[in-house]
Amino acid sequence: MMQQCEICHTSFTWKQISKSLWLAYKPVLCPNCGRRHKIQFLSRLLASLMIVGPLFVLNSLSPFAGTGNFIFSVLIVVPAVLLVLPYMMRYRLA
Repeated sequence: MMQQCEICHTSFTWKQISKSLWLAYKPVLCPNCGRRHKIQFLSRLLASLMIVGPLFVLNSLSPFAGTGNFIFSVLIVVPAVLLVLPYMMRYRLA
């Protein structure tokens, strides 16, 4: 479930949160009341681990280490993580 504004309880959109992630964790503005919400530190850490973690695991622990695994990771795993990540991010009032 997407996080809601702490003041008016309006849900943020997937597009707002994913745009915030792509723009180096830019604060999200509530579409209803305009309050600014900043990403929590643990959410930043989670995002980093979820993007880098699968790349590390698939490339270093694979019995057939090589460029094929890296290409698989980048083309399949990373986009899947980026689709799910906005649902996991948590923000607080700035």
